[in-house]
Amino acid sequence: MCFTKSSYWVKKRARECTLGFPPVYALYDIKCSLHRIVINKTPNSCLKFSINHLKDFQHPFRSLTLYIILEYSAFNIQFYGGAMPNFIRTFTLLIFVFSINSLFANSLTLEQKYSDFYQLVNTMKASYGPLQYKETQGIIFDDVVNEFKEKIEKTHTNGEFYYTIIEFVARFQDSHFSAHLPTTHRATLGFYTDLVDGKVLIDSINENFLSKETFSFVKGDEIISINDQPVSEIMKEIGKYISGGTKENRDRMSAIYIPIRPGSLLPIPHSNTKAKLKVRRGTSNIIEEIELPWIYTGAPIDEYSSVNKGLISQKYHDLDMLSVKDIWQNIYGDQLEITYFCSGSSRVAIPKDATIIMNTPFMAYYHPTEKGNVGYLRIPHYSPTNETTGAWDGELRFAQYEYAIRELEKNTVGLIIDQDHNCGGRVDYLQSLVSLFIDIPFKPLQFQFRANKVNYLYYLKFANEYSSTIEGQNMKEIAELIKDAWQKGDFMTGMTSFSSNDLVYPNPKYRYTKPILMLIDENSGSGGDAFPSMMQGFERAKLFGTRTMGAGGHVSQLPDLNYSGIKVNMTKSLFYRPDGVAVENNGAEPNIPYTITRDDFIYEYKGYQKAYLAALLEMIN
Repeated sequence: MCFTKSSYWVKKRARECTLGFPPVYALYDIKCSLHRIVINKTPNSCLKFSINHLKDFQHPFRSLTLYIILEYSAFNIQFYGGAMPNFIRTFTLLIFVFSINSLFANSLTLEQKYSDFYQLVNTMKASYGPLQYKETQGIIFDDVVNEFKEKIEKTHTNGEFYYTIIEFVARFQDSHFSAHLPTTHRATLGFYTDLVDGKVLIDSINENFLSKETFSFVKGDEIISINDQPVSEIMKEIGKYISGGTKENRDRMSAIYIPIRPGSLLPIPHSNTKAKLKVRRGTSNIIEEIELPWIYTGAPIDEYSSVNKGLISQKYHDLDMLSVKDIWQNIYGDQLEITYFCSGSSRVAIPKDATIIMNTPFMAYYHPTEKGNVGYLRIPHYSPTNETTGAWDGELRFAQYEYAIRELEKNTVGLIIDQDHNCGGRVDYLQSLVSLFIDIPFKPLQFQFRANKVNYLYYLKFANEYSSTIEGQNMKEIAELIKDAWQKGDFMTGMTSFSSNDLVYPNPKYRYTKPILMLIDENSGSGGDAFPSMMQGFERAKLFGTRTMGAGGHVSQLPDLNYSGIKVNMTKSLFYRPDGVAVENNGAEPNIPYTITRDDFIYEYKGYQKAYLAALLEMIN
């Protein structure tokens, strides 16, 4: 009969291996059993019986390899009429032996997974700045570690382990604390989405992937479900991998990721799969279905080893850099510059009677109202670089802002500063921008640094390298403050700044002195939290919109995890609003709340513009 002892043991031992227990004796039994099947000319029906069992195993790569080799053997048996020549039998068996050895050799062991996990856990204990603060937010470190230790034990593939690490990091709800797989692999459906008033709406369409004939939907049409799964459930699944500082930010990010899956952060849909979408036309009752293939780009992640380290280039993080640009770069890739994220352009319709001061690299204009001219100034980030070379371009950009402020001061009675979707940047640069709006000296942005030997040596290194500069002296003072706190046994330093707590003075040449209303949203982070916090805290502006991201610290890149090659960025500090509240998980909160509507989203934000202008005019005497 077909259920021979050999095929039985192939099935039994292979199943043990697919369940994550690849002992040597099991591998040996599989090899011996396959050897008997092939060498002893087992009938083709028996061989197919074994193949059918192996096809059903859940471990995708192990079972696939076994399946391919058995199929190849079956083909040769059939082709040679049940009598394979010796050299074919030997060649086939050698393929199997070497494949099975290399396959299991490249799979991380549980010991290696735990090694990577505790490498991260121990680094957090030593260096994660917000560690104790997170406990005040209800995130108990030891409980999270124990929960994920059990999850890791249950992972069968490297891929499951990788994304469990990302989920672990995301649990701390810190926009700056992130883990990324070293891969460029990504999948897209060819369009972008956004969360608008609780609904997932199409934002734009990448015509490189989707033609109008293929995809006739437009901006504002609502995604209802994918493969009969409601978008709310999809957002929940994606959300567990999102390291957002506030719920508003995590929800919005989850909606944005629905049609875009970067493998560095999220599991990629299986190859050659399609998405069946239900889409509502506008606000009508018309719901249509369309099936789209996932479009794959980049190199797939190596599920079995970390030999692909370095596919994501190393990024140097300035000591005083407060930026979230990498988050948006990970989503939009080379399309980032044509979106509103980190962009100096305006998403709001420019009034027809506006006088343009600047179009690029940021928008500035003024226009008449019933109370006189009001200005508009776009600030997309605080890390200006040359668009061609990528070199630091802070002096030129600041001079351009000085020019814009001079013109706005002369010609307006009030000012809108648009900081929506702001990516953050350097502390010294954003403080210089604050000096354009304040007429008295003010305290610089206040930080607490993690107090340990590693941080002390880190800052001391930079202090020694730049000892003949003001920055070097500032780093030396921070290093000494860290050393003093560390040797006292304190977890964090006292309050300080990146500029030795020297007061920041108003700009000596140009300042804006009229009322200011600043636009903020949940996609503004880090420096995009800090700038509005300072303007509000120093009573220089009122904030309009939604709470900012709550990314409240500066970032350092850690060494890759030893076995997986996973890259980790970790928050090493906390910074504070002028009212003493930590920016982490709190952000800057609006004086005048406003939620973007679908009509705003579709019609160039004209309703939004009407609302914020009305708020500004109320501030003008």
